[in-house]
Amino acid sequence: MPLIQISLAEGKSPEYIQAIADGIHQALQTSWKILLNDRFQIISEHKKSHFLIDKMMWNGNRSDDVVVIHITSVLRTKEMKLNLYSELVKVLTVNPGVRKEDIFVTIVDNTPENWSFGKGLAQLSA
Repeated sequence: MPLIQISLAEGKSPEYIQAIADGIHQALQTSWKILLNDRFQIISEHKKSHFLIDKMMWNGNRSDDVVVIHITSVLRTKEMKLNLYSELVKVLTVNPGVRKEDIFVTIVDNTPENWSFGKGLAQLSA
């Protein structure tokens, strides 16, 4: 049950944004075997002056088109995380054509009782 927060600089077309969202979901299905309907994404566009991502830190060579993908999820193995990073590059460089240097990912692990999908219940910790 990952929650995906996608941040990018404003000005992209609806088709570009949809391709980003679809590509991330596809990469998660492939690398983490999530279900088709396990899709929880929040997309935010930011003014360039409010999107301060260093272009060179960690040999980044990032452009103004960086896409920040923040994932909150129950614990995943190191191998699963590394596979996801690779799969995201594979998918997003094809459609919508994001440069591999511009795919910035963070993952925050938590436990099943940290999730409530409504009704005051912790559905994953049952």
